[in-house]
Amino acid sequence: MEHEAADEQLQLKAAIWRTVDQIARAEAEKMGKTVSQGFVSSLADIVYAQAVTMATDLEMFAKHGRRSTISMDDVKLCARRNDNLHELITEAAQKISRKK
Repeated sequence: MEHEAADEQLQLKAAIWRTVDQIARAEAEKMGKTVSQGFVSSLADIVYAQAVTMATDLEMFAKHGRRSTISMDDVKLCARRNDNLHELITEAAQKISRKK
């Protein structure tokens, strides 16, 4: 069981690294710059750590609301300190609710 969890964690970290690498290289190319593997690795580590923190917060918000399912309001609550992110999430939530 622990081996499977560790394997899933490695797969997730690898997927995050690939995505960060693609985005960083594309953005650097637009600016006529390059990015090092060290930069990509450091940024991927930060993204992973932030995702872990956010996942923990989301679980706690749902638990505090006596729910077993994370809601869109929980996600908005996670983004409350970042106005731009909160606005993007709110807009995405509105689009999703209109599609239902």
